[in-house]
Amino acid sequence: MIKIESKKLISKLKTIPTGTGVYMMKDTRGEVIYVGKAKILRNRVRSYFQSSGDERLFIKFLVKRIADIDFVLTETEKEALILENNLIKQFKPRFNINLRDDKTFVSIMLDMNQTFPYPVIIRQIEPSTGKDKKSKKNSNNILYFGPYSSSRAVRETLRYVNSLFPIRKCSQNVFKNRVRPCLYYQIGKCVAPCCDLVDESAYKELINEIILVLKGKNSELLKVLKNKMHDASSSLKYEKAAMFRDRILAIENTIEKQKISTLKFVDRDVFGYYGEGNSIQIQAMFIRSGNLEDIASYRFSNINNTLSNVFCSFLNQFYVQTRFIPDEIVMPVESEDKEILEELLSEKKGDNVKVICPKRGEKHKLLEMATVNAENAFKIKQKSGGDIESVLTSLKKQLGLANIPKRMECFDISNIAGKQAVGSMVTFENGLPVKKKYKRYKIKTVSHSDDYAMMYEVMTRRYTRAFKEDDFPDLTIVDGGKGQLGIARRVFDELGVDRVDIIALAKSKKKAKGHSDSTHSLDERVFISNDADPIVPDQDSPELKLLVNIRDEAHRFALAYHKKLRKGQYYKSPLDKIAGIGQVKKRNLLKHFGDIQKIRKASLDELGKVKSITSKDTKIIYNYFQ
Repeated sequence: MIKIESKKLISKLKTIPTGTGVYMMKDTRGEVIYVGKAKILRNRVRSYFQSSGDERLFIKFLVKRIADIDFVLTETEKEALILENNLIKQFKPRFNINLRDDKTFVSIMLDMNQTFPYPVIIRQIEPSTGKDKKSKKNSNNILYFGPYSSSRAVRETLRYVNSLFPIRKCSQNVFKNRVRPCLYYQIGKCVAPCCDLVDESAYKELINEIILVLKGKNSELLKVLKNKMHDASSSLKYEKAAMFRDRILAIENTIEKQKISTLKFVDRDVFGYYGEGNSIQIQAMFIRSGNLEDIASYRFSNINNTLSNVFCSFLNQFYVQTRFIPDEIVMPVESEDKEILEELLSEKKGDNVKVICPKRGEKHKLLEMATVNAENAFKIKQKSGGDIESVLTSLKKQLGLANIPKRMECFDISNIAGKQAVGSMVTFENGLPVKKKYKRYKIKTVSHSDDYAMMYEVMTRRYTRAFKEDDFPDLTIVDGGKGQLGIARRVFDELGVDRVDIIALAKSKKKAKGHSDSTHSLDERVFISNDADPIVPDQDSPELKLLVNIRDEAHRFALAYHKKLRKGQYYKSPLDKIAGIGQVKKRNLLKHFGDIQKIRKASLDELGKVKSITSKDTKIIYNYFQ
C-alpha cells in the first residue's frame, strides 16, 4: 500500500462502495483532476494505491496529487459511461482524454420544424431535449450532418447541394419578408417558396433527396432520380426529365471522383492511431455508402492510459457532439466497453451500430490506411513545432523552470506620457489563448509616466485576487528586461507567491551577430531570476516563437484598450455635458446643423426645428452656449 498522508482520503478509501459507478479524484484545491468509471468501484479505486497495482506512468503522478475522492453510484455500466463523459466535459480533468469541441467540429443543420427548411452551417450542436417551451420548436425534428473536418469541406458540400437542388438560400429573416422572387429564381437555382411558387410537398421531395446526399446515400438517390426521369419522360414532360438527367450525371461524376470505394455500401467510420511518448494522433476516415467522404485528425497529449480506455473515452465524447452515427465503427484496439458503446450508440441512432476491431480483410486494410495517415499527421505536426507537450517540456528545461508551463500569463503596459495608462494580462493554456481569462486594468495609482510603478500596480492587483480565488498560473511573463523582472519578483516576494515561475522577454538593444542591416530584427532575450545574463534562445525555435506570440498578444490587447480609452477622450463633444441631451438628440442635432459651431450660433427657433428636440431642450441648449 502506498503511504497516504491525507486523513480525509484514508477515511474515503475505507468506505468506498462496491457497486457500479463513477469516481472523481480531486487535488488539494478541490479541483477535479481525473474522472473514471468502474464496474466495482472499491476494487478499481483501491488498485491505484496498491504498490503492486497499476504500473502506468501517469498513475504515479496522479496518486501524488489526490487529496479527496467523490463517488456517484449508477445502476448500469452504460449509465456510468454516460456520466463519465458528462463529468469530463464539465470539469476537463488534466489526466483525462478531453476532446475539445470549441471550433473543431463543423456540421450542416436542417431544421425540419420550418415549412421550407434549408441547410445551414453550424459549429455547436445542441442536445436533443424534445419540445422547447421558449422557441416552441421540437429539437428532435432538427437534423445534423457531419462532422466535417474543416469549414472548407462543409462549404464545398453545401455548394454541391445548392448546385444540384433549387432550394431556398436566404436566411429566415430575409425569407419571411420577401415579396417577390430573387435572382436565384430567375436563373433556375431556387423554386421561390418565399412567394408560394412551389407547394410544400414538392419542396419536401427536394429536401428528402438532399438528406440522402448528406448521408452519403448517393446510390439510393440515383435510383429515385432515375425513376422520376422515366416517369417524366413517359408523361412527355421532357424539360423535367432533362433536369433529372442533369442531376443524375452530376451525382455520377461525383461518385467517380471518390478516392476510395469499399465492397459494401454502408456508412462506416474508421479510426487509426499513431503515438510517441505521451502523445497520440487519432485519424478518422468518414465513409458513406462505401465512399470516402471526409477525414479528420485529433491530437492528444499527456496520454498515459491504455489504448482501450483512450479509444473508449474518445468515441464516447466524439459521438455526443454529432447527431450522425454510422452503421459501423472500426477501431484499432479491442475494448472491454465495446458492448456498452454499441448499446449506447444504437439507442442514440435508433438502429443497430456495430463497434468492431478487424484482424484481417477489407476493413483491416482500411485500418492500416487510417494508421498510415495518423503517423503522417503526427510527424508533420511534430516537424512544424505543433507538439505542444514537447515544446512546453523543452521550455521548462531550457529556462530551468520549476513547473511545466501549461498555463502562462503575460503582462504589458500601454500609455502615452502617463495618460490613459492601462495594463493587460493574457492567458494561454497548452499553447492556446484563453480569451475569457484575459484581463485589462486601468491604472489608478500612477499619474505620471512610470512603467515600473504601473507594472507593480497591475501585478499586485492580479495576484492579490489570485490568493482569494486560489487561481495561479505555472509561469508569469512580463514584457521587458531586468527592470520589469525585478518588479515582478518584488510583487511575488511581498505577497508570498512561491509556486509560480517568472521570466521577462525583451528584444536585444544590439543587432544580431553578423548583421549590420538596420532592417534586420533584433534578438529576443529571456531574463530569469537569479541570473545576471539573459538567455538567448534559438530565434527560430518553437519554444521562443510561443513566448513571442504570447508577449505580442499581451501588447496587442493592452494597445487596443489604450486606443479605446483615447478615442473616448478625444471624441467627446460639448453636447455630452448638457443635461437631458442623450445620444439620439445629440445625433439629430449634428445631423441637422452639421457641426458644433452652427449649433452654438443657432437661435431658439432654429433649435426647435430639430427632430426630437423639445421646447425645454431648446432653452437648455441655447443657454449652455451663451
